[in-house]
Amino acid sequence: MREPSPIFSTITAARADGLAEEAIERRVWERHGTTCALLALDSSGMTLLSRTHGIVEFLTRYMEMTALAERILERHRCLAWRCFADNLFAEFATVDAALAAALETHHALRESGIMLAGREPYRVCIGVGYGRVLDDGSGGKMGDEMNVVAKLGEDVAEAGQTILSESAYQNLSPCVILPFERLALRLGKVDVVCYRVKE
Repeated sequence: MREPSPIFSTITAARADGLAEEAIERRVWERHGTTCALLALDSSGMTLLSRTHGIVEFLTRYMEMTALAERILERHRCLAWRCFADNLFAEFATVDAALAAALETHHALRESGIMLAGREPYRVCIGVGYGRVLDDGSGGKMGDEMNVVAKLGEDVAEAGQTILSESAYQNLSPCVILPFERLALRLGKVDVVCYRVKE
């Protein structure tokens, strides 16, 4: 049987102790909260390629992409990363590092020659965020900023694009000089501001 997330275990124990909701919230964040930069990468073209050429064809190309990305993540001092479905999630100490890794990944893929079905170049969509999130102990992150970043990478960014959350943009160091386009969006029922890198 799968071990429960440490976060859920903390909640269960706190409820058993009879703690009020505010105290449970405080205990969970004290034990599992962390502040970091987040990168959410989504592969472009998975649905179509899987249907036309099969999932194994896509997974083969996906493995090539992750091997390339792993070297880039290490070069930019990624703290942790994991793959899920056709996505890749990574954690960094700074937004500068996460953004540099995102931009280098796009560039490396353009130069790599990795192709989908031998016709289309493998491209990715990337969201970058920064904030306080919960760490589930296995590399997964939970929280508002993680939700926003995942949406930016999966639903908002187009192939080859990188989009920063408002928090990530505000936490860039002054030495980062890049053109950005400000976007005001509605994600689900939440209004958000984000910034698309203009390359």
